[in-house]
Amino acid sequence: MNRKPLDFSSLAAMIKEMSEDSSAAASVIDELIQTKGENITFSLLIILDDLNIRGTQIQNFYKMCGQNIEKFYEKIISIEKKDIEKLNSISFSINKYKAVFEGTSKDRLLTPEKYIFTDEERNKLRNKKSKDMAKDILDDRPIKKELDLYPSINSKDALEIIEKYGFTCGYKKTYENQNKQKIIYRVFYNEFNDILYTHSLENPDIFLWGKSKLNIIRQPNHKDYKDINCNIYSNAKGVVSYNIDLKEKPFTEYQKILNRKEEPIKEITPEYYDSTLIPVIESVKAINYKEKNHDYKGIAVSNIYNLLTFPENYYDLDENLKKIYKPLLNYSETKAYDEIIYELNAEDGIEIAKKIQDALGINLDKRKLMKAKDNYQKKLHQKFDNFQTKFLNHFIEVPENKDMNEKINKIIDKNNVPNF
Repeated sequence: MNRKPLDFSSLAAMIKEMSEDSSAAASVIDELIQTKGENITFSLLIILDDLNIRGTQIQNFYKMCGQNIEKFYEKIISIEKKDIEKLNSISFSINKYKAVFEGTSKDRLLTPEKYIFTDEERNKLRNKKSKDMAKDILDDRPIKKELDLYPSINSKDALEIIEKYGFTCGYKKTYENQNKQKIIYRVFYNEFNDILYTHSLENPDIFLWGKSKLNIIRQPNHKDYKDINCNIYSNAKGVVSYNIDLKEKPFTEYQKILNRKEEPIKEITPEYYDSTLIPVIESVKAINYKEKNHDYKGIAVSNIYNLLTFPENYYDLDENLKKIYKPLLNYSETKAYDEIIYELNAEDGIEIAKKIQDALGINLDKRKLMKAKDNYQKKLHQKFDNFQTKFLNHFIEVPENKDMNEKINKIIDKNNVPNF
């Protein structure tokens, strides 16, 4: 879709089209009005429009000028081809429109394709940016704010950077997504047992930073986490878990965490294996299921399925990754049934349990469900007893799920022979 022609009837109408719902762009235009006046701003916006610069491009152009409105003004009236090329190199990933050095709004109406990035142009810009970024990191140059894997990098360069930071690949599987694209799923580890999960397209070769995460668990020696920009969790054992999205400058944040000199956990026991500490290795079938059912139920089903099939995936790990995950090997099935019972206490629990059987072809074992239920209720009673002892409150009834047996019967097909 081509950009709409500007409405010259008023400055307000022009600002609406030029900002393209970008509040940051609107703020830049407002600052122009405050410093240069309405008439000059009106003329500057016409120049920007002829250059096909609107919305997020205005915001990026302003950043190129150090967010200085005087430099921004000077750059508009004396813009060079190299400025256009630089703007396109930082805008292509978030905007389909490209800035042009020679063009007009009338020409844009006649030849709209000239003002929109082609796939070839995007790939060329992506690959150049990827190589420049990787070279800066691999040569130990100062990492720019917008770099450190994000926003775009190819797999080859990403893998070199990952290796530079001391990570070794211990698991690799290729699967096909809903769009019939081949994706490579890898799991890395290092000397601290920190785990890195990555996904990358096979062709074209693109590292999927949005689907990749770095998980770290430590014995904390700090109380303040304000300087760490990632998801941080703690458990009852006093262990802290850092969960870093690779789109959030992962190795910059990772270095901050290493600088805290918190002790790695020497022995990772089964209770650490969950989505906030160390996620279980994903199976291809569960990945595909989650992609087709990307809601809470789909995620819950795939996580339980990963636990049930973990012994199969375990034997595909390299020896060092096996050492990290060995405590889970004989416990994964028990943990899976514990998760099913936990879900049965929720509103959608029966549906989730049925989906595990029906959609993934797994027959649940009633005896194991009953055992997991007993363990769950035992822990519930222990927590409640501790609460009563501490607060001497004898007026609250012990919580008991009377419907649990009935729920279990609803999800069990008596004609099925359990697979596990």
